[in-house]
This record gives sequence, structure tokens and C-alpha cells, in this order.
Amino acid sequence: MSTEKPYGIDGPPGQAAGASKGEGGTPGAPSVTVLRATAPDEAEAAVAGAYLPHSIETLEPGRLSMLLTAARLGTTTAGRLGYGRRIRLVTEEARHIHVNTPLAGTAVSRVGRSAPHATTIGSAAAFPEGAPATMEWSSDAVQLCVMVPSSTLETELEGLLGHAVKTPLRLPFHMSLTTPEGRVWHSMANLIGRELDSPARLLERPRAGRQLERGLLDALILGHPHGYLDEIQRHARPAAPAAVARAVDLLHERPAEPWSSTVLARAIHLSVRSLQGGFHTHVGQPPMAYLRDLRLRGIHGDLVAATPGSTTVESVAYDWGMLHLGRFAAAYRREFGELPSRTLQRPPG
Repeated sequence: MSTEKPYGIDGPPGQAAGASKGEGGTPGAPSVTVLRATAPDEAEAAVAGAYLPHSIETLEPGRLSMLLTAARLGTTTAGRLGYGRRIRLVTEEARHIHVNTPLAGTAVSRVGRSAPHATTIGSAAAFPEGAPATMEWSSDAVQLCVMVPSSTLETELEGLLGHAVKTPLRLPFHMSLTTPEGRVWHSMANLIGRELDSPARLLERPRAGRQLERGLLDALILGHPHGYLDEIQRHARPAAPAAVARAVDLLHERPAEPWSSTVLARAIHLSVRSLQGGFHTHVGQPPMAYLRDLRLRGIHGDLVAATPGSTTVESVAYDWGMLHLGRFAAAYRREFGELPSRTLQRPPG
């Protein structure tokens, strides 16, 4: 569902005032909310409904052209936000972790009493819970603004580690996205930003919210230095053949589930490193590569058996959990030597 309103939102994205949850969309799918405002008080109300209370001061003449396109992905909120004017934004104390990644322009941010940091394309700012923040956005600034509960992020971290965490996860305030690790987050942020700027068919698929949230969380944990990163990356003993076999069985039983390495490892009570080592040793490829190949074979079989005109490539791909159609089509062509549409057009037999 896509809901567009001039300003104002009650509750998280997907629960805009005057719109019924799920109306016009697929039940259970993450809904996309589009909000616009031209005055500071309207912009404050719109953005506060999606994120947290704050105040806005315009730093140059002219009306705002604020545009927020936001989606709720599980417990995480991701929004593409720009104001069209140079502004100063001051927040109240944050109750969640916020990460702002510029997609265009520049922002200068300060959290608590920290020194100000400038972020532009190639960097990001992570705001911890509990401290107010001050930001100045350039007139051309557009940022991907991600808000995630710390409990959600720590649960994902525990899945990567294979045990409970004893101290809170603390991310660096200023994050470079040009390092090999930072490019993990940069790639995921760009993907979400593009989807929010598109007709959002991917974001409105029932499985998309959970899968994209897990991708964001893993990219955030794996893409930046913090106190647990060395442990995550440390060599772990590969999983035993029996544990790998259980993981393989799960993938075959529920191939369309929004699996990630973290979720699969948690399901069989292993760390991600142990799971990946076990797949490398006993299967010969990473777990998500195995899942991709499993899905491709299933999709190929369904397309071969289908009667032309009775279905679409898109619906078959989505049924198998393939959410990114461009990447799917490229992988399918590499595997079978033709586009999936060609397979579907060929008469059965």
C-alpha cells in the first residue's frame, strides 16, 4: 500500500492518519507512506510521526519542499528524506538507534556534546539512544534515515555471535563507507534508497519487510567497527555434517522464507561463522549461495511446467522468495543460458 498525505502521520509508517492498514495492498506486506510539507511545523509533525520529536529551523529564505518516503520493515523504519532548503534540526533524546546516510548533499551532525561531523556520500552518522542531536542539512541533502530498536539490533548480533551479549552494542558516531567493511552498509543503504524512490513493488511484497530488515541489520553490524566485530570475524570451528544437514533440510522445506545466514544459524543453534565454515567444508558454497541455486532450480522447474499465459515470471520468482527481479534474471541467465521469460514462453514438453 502506498499512502500519500500532505503532512502528519499517526504512529509508524504504514499507519498514516486516514488510511487503513494494508488497504489496497497485500495483507502483511510492509506499506510505504509518502509525506510532503512546505512549512516547518508541518514538516516537524510529519517526520516526528515516523521517527522522534524534534524542531526545525530554516536557514535560508523560501518554502520547504520536504518529501519523506518511509517504510516499516519489521521493527525497523527506513525513510528517504529531504527538505529542499538548508535547515537546522534539533531532536529530543532518542529512544532508538538512528543511522543517517546521505544519498545526496551534506549534513553536519552533533550528538550530545560530541564534536560536529560532516557526512556526505561515502559516510554516515550513527546516533545512539538517549542523547539529543543537532543536524544541519544542505538544501540538496537527501538522506536514508534508519531507526532501529537497540533490542532488535542486539538480537541480530547474538545470532551472529551464537551467544548472548553482555554489554550494549556501541556503533561509532562517524562511519566511513569507503572501507571494505563500510561498503557493506553503503550497498544496502543504496538499495533501500532506490526502492523507496521507485514504485516500491519490492517493498510491498509480503516477505520483503523481514528480509530487507535482516539485510540492513547484518550490514550495520558487519559494516562498522565495534567491540564485537573481531569476535564475529574470528575463525570458528566449522559446523559438523549433521548440523549442516539440518540447515540444508530447512532450506529445502521452506525455500521461500526470508532466510539470512543469521536466521539460519540461529535456527540450528550455531554461530554464523560456524555455519558458513560448515557449508564451505561439507557443501562447497556459502549457505545463501546454496539457497539461491535451490530457488533457481525450483523456479526453472515451475516455468518449464507452466502453460504460457497462465502465470508470470514475477509471480513465480516471488513465490520462491526472489525479491530483487533484476538480480534474479541475471543469475537465472547465467545458470540456464536464457532469460526466465524465454523459458516461460516455450511450450511444455
